[in-house]
Amino acid sequence: MGSMEEFVHYANLIFVKRQLADPSITDEQRRMLATLVALEEAKRFHEMNDGHAGR
Repeated sequence: MGSMEEFVHYANLIFVKRQLADPSITDEQRRMLATLVALEEAKRFHEMNDGHAGR
C-alpha cells in the first residue's frame, strides 16, 4: 500500500472516531459509524495479510 493510501486510511479512522465521540449523535448514527470503523479496520487487516498466508 502506498503512503497516500495509508494517510487516507488513518485520516478516515480519526474522522470517524471523532464523530463517534460526539455525544449529540443518534444511536443509529453511532451504529453506522461503528460499522464504518470496523470495515476500514478489516480492510487494512486484509491488505496487510493479503498474499502472506502460510508464511
